[in-house]
Amino acid sequence: MARSTASKRTADRAPRPAPVPTWVSNPARKVLVTDPDGAAAEAIRALRTRIQSQHLQMGRRALAICGPTPEVGCTFVAVNLAIALAQIGVKTLLIDGDLRNPSVHTYFDPPLTGGGLYECLRSSADSVAEFTDENVMPNLDVLGAGNPDSMGHELLSSDKFPDIINTCVRDYDMTIIDTPPANSCADGLRISTVTGFALIVTRKNHTLVSDVRILADQLKKERAPAIGTVLNIV
Repeated sequence: MARSTASKRTADRAPRPAPVPTWVSNPARKVLVTDPDGAAAEAIRALRTRIQSQHLQMGRRALAICGPTPEVGCTFVAVNLAIALAQIGVKTLLIDGDLRNPSVHTYFDPPLTGGGLYECLRSSADSVAEFTDENVMPNLDVLGAGNPDSMGHELLSSDKFPDIINTCVRDYDMTIIDTPPANSCADGLRISTVTGFALIVTRKNHTLVSDVRILADQLKKERAPAIGTVLNIV
């Protein structure tokens, strides 16, 4: 995957403009928009086309990004797919649903400031917008994980979580949710059950076929069928 070529901000810029989110240049946090002509970016665009034609056009407006094990690249796929959809005018919300080890926020600089899913789940308010970073880029809003404590993941099992997703589905063309590894907790399955559909992410020389089959079977039993599988070659 291509390295970001985004330049670092310098302290001697004067006057300093209002902070505008930009993609970090850390090579471990690759955002393919920085190399739009690369083969990897083209693969993301191909995935976007499939999502658009076989998901969005069928009236499906939410998708959980799931992996059977850690380090397969779920967050990488979630972030880049959300960006790709936003680039073609799809009003998109990216949610960090990993309340155990969140990482969506590491893709953005300056940091997300809107609170997050944890705070939204704990709030008595009905609004999702007050916890969301809006216009991170055109057509893209981000609801980070927030600052969950050790019991934060239990909030995903509450009755409020489906209400939040229903609000997001109403307000956005597409809601993409990053999830924790399925083999370590049931959070990903819970999120997928609420969204109704999942995309499985695997990694070359890392993911076992048996793990993918187990996850696909679990999703099917939870009535959240996988719409496809992505092979991450990073």
